[in-house]
Amino acid sequence: MQVRSCFAGLARALQGHLVKGCELRDLFEYHRGRIEAVFASQPDLPLHQDTVAGFVQGFVVIATYFVPDDSVEQQSMFPALGGALLLAQDLPIDTSPTNITAGRGFIERTALVLDGSGHPSGLYELVQRAFTLVPDVPMSCASLGGFCLGVLYATPYLSGSAVDQMALISAACQHAHDLPQRP
Repeated sequence: MQVRSCFAGLARALQGHLVKGCELRDLFEYHRGRIEAVFASQPDLPLHQDTVAGFVQGFVVIATYFVPDDSVEQQSMFPALGGALLLAQDLPIDTSPTNITAGRGFIERTALVLDGSGHPSGLYELVQRAFTLVPDVPMSCASLGGFCLGVLYATPYLSGSAVDQMALISAACQHAHDLPQRP
């Protein structure tokens, strides 16, 4: 099965840990189940490689920019990436070029919850850069919805206020609103 570039890269990086019976593999499987349940809780957000790639990007942005480098929290985030890989490798790639608005319901609900919470332009750019790093994953409502779920999934690894986290989700929602309005 073909996989998006971010999952091919993760598979190479985690190759030695993906073997059944490996202690980390058990943690990967645990996170796979939790991530799948997070997506299942949002039935109007399609589940395919692009949404999980968005999830990975949101999770990695939090790990990179909002969790202290080399901290215990940052190191303990690693198994979630393995879980995302295990989930994604069994999913299809969304090949519909006109399906840019699938998942818009999730984005609309999220934007309502944020109730106009603003975001610094730097966070809008950060979301854009995250998708630039995975050029084979289109920025769509679904992949941006996955990004939001990845940011939320990283909550236990953050200390302090969730203001930056909510502003980052707001920036992702703004990107979704800025997409062309094709059905």
